Amino acid sequence: MISRSGQSIVSPKGTTLDANCYILLWNLKCASVRQIAPGLSVRPLESKLTVFDLAAAGAVGFREWATLEIMAPGCTSEIESAKDAAVTPGYDALNRAWLACSLLVLAGCGKVLPVAVSSYSWSVIAGFQSKGAESFRKQLKDSGVDDAGFSPRHQLPKFSGGLLDYRLKFLLCPSIASDELSIPDAEWINSNFDRFNSLAASSEKFRFALEAGVDWRYAHDQRAAIARLWAGTEALFGLSAELVYRISITAASLLKSRGESRVRCASQIKKLYGIRSKAVHGEQVSPEKMNEALDESFVLLRDLLLLVASRGKDFEEEELQSAIMG
Repeated sequence: MISRSGQSIVSPKGTTLDANCYILLWNLKCASVRQIAPGLSVRPLESKLTVFDLAAAGAVGFREWATLEIMAPGCTSEIESAKDAAVTPGYDALNRAWLACSLLVLAGCGKVLPVAVSSYSWSVIAGFQSKGAESFRKQLKDSGVDDAGFSPRHQLPKFSGGLLDYRLKFLLCPSIASDELSIPDAEWINSNFDRFNSLAASSEKFRFALEAGVDWRYAHDQRAAIARLWAGTEALFGLSAELVYRISITAASLLKSRGESRVRCASQIKKLYGIRSKAVHGEQVSPEKMNEALDESFVLLRDLLLLVASRGKDFEEEELQSAIMG
């Protein structure tokens, strides 16, 4: 759930997560434990998650368990976020996991969704029913049907958590089509996490742009997604007039060295902004151009976010003018 109050994930209603958080991930393959930041790791679930395991979690407090039934086969990994790794300024344990998911998208793993959170590992839940089958049979034999059915000895701990960013449909583009977390991806996130964490906590412009770089995937269609991406790009520059010229020349000056490559980059961004304007205003754009514009708009915003993060602070007007004038 997205909040504009300065945090990007709101704790599920009625829950308190004053401890480590375990975020169930949909559509992300992970062969082994990947450390992606201090106190943050992506790990594969130890067993297959079934609807029966979810039902067992429902029996101890996971009220929305049935909602995840359709997604269970694709939930094969989780993020562990340690409470004591949170720093100030920066996000708390739950929102550090959201930031990690955001960086996964920027790294190319755009199919991932953080669908639910628990105060203990989802590996405890996954495979729970099959692990407890022998215990149930023994209790059934020793104590009878009523005792085994209503007071099972093999039971999950009380569940604290709930649904997060549950969605069944979202958009993708070629640059984020991966569904597997590689070692280089994990290393890239690890090297960039602290800078993103600090900036997202202290800069409204950067946080808005970062959220735009991720939640455009949830737009109704490509036109709305392109508009959302460009809203993030415009926010980074703080521009409100002569947008097409100033954004194209400023972005090119920041991303490319002086010379022919900068001229080409400015021209490409100007054309891209033209397609953005047509898309936003409902003009005819071919499917091929729309797909291309969506991917290039994402790449532009991603590159600018990385540039700001590498500096550790927002751009100021004087710096933008200096980049242009050289």
